[in-house]
Amino acid sequence: MTRLSNAIFSMTALAVFCAVSAPALRGQARPDTADQAVQRVKRMRQGAGLRVGTWVVSNLDTPSGASSSTLPAFEGYWQKGLDRHLVIETSAGLWHRQESSGSGTSAESVGSFIVPLFTALKLYPFTGPEDRLEPLVSAGAGFVLGLDKQNTVSGGLLGGGGGSSALNVVAGIGAKGAAGVEYRISQAFGLTALAGYQYIVFAQDVGGQSSYKGFMLYAGLTYRFQY
Repeated sequence: MTRLSNAIFSMTALAVFCAVSAPALRGQARPDTADQAVQRVKRMRQGAGLRVGTWVVSNLDTPSGASSSTLPAFEGYWQKGLDRHLVIETSAGLWHRQESSGSGTSAESVGSFIVPLFTALKLYPFTGPEDRLEPLVSAGAGFVLGLDKQNTVSGGLLGGGGGSSALNVVAGIGAKGAAGVEYRISQAFGLTALAGYQYIVFAQDVGGQSSYKGFMLYAGLTYRFQY
């Protein structure tokens, strides 16, 4: 009986020890290390998206007798998390302006395309990637391409005349700043809205002028990569 009692006591003590120590051991295995936590936050910040809006250029110069029109501005971007509050963003935009003058056999039109290729820092000062609503500010700069496509009609085909077309590519630089919000509608997708200012200078005239500046408004869809 003594041996049986000792065996039962030993097994009971072992069971109690396992029951007490197992949750503690599991709890020690779960938390991320500091490096793992940083990497997890960086992954949560990674994503891409598309923004559509308007760039209200305040210094457009339209010659007398000519007319001009602009299309919505587009901007695609990819972002990488640097830490809990900071992101680096690489974007490519497109803005188009069409200017026409004359009529009939003396008509002339110039289509100007501006393509900003910017790198920006985006700051979420008050929130982390797990929050649904995040205010943000951003600032960036970079290289800009300007393209002019000029079409001229002269004389008319029946009169023996014809037309001409020319494409001119100009390099420039630019900068922008913006503030806005992002709202996460699911784990992967979110909506964004931004208001800001953009300034671009070219080495030669694009669309008849060397600089473009003005306020911009964007709204778009964001996708955060899932790992």
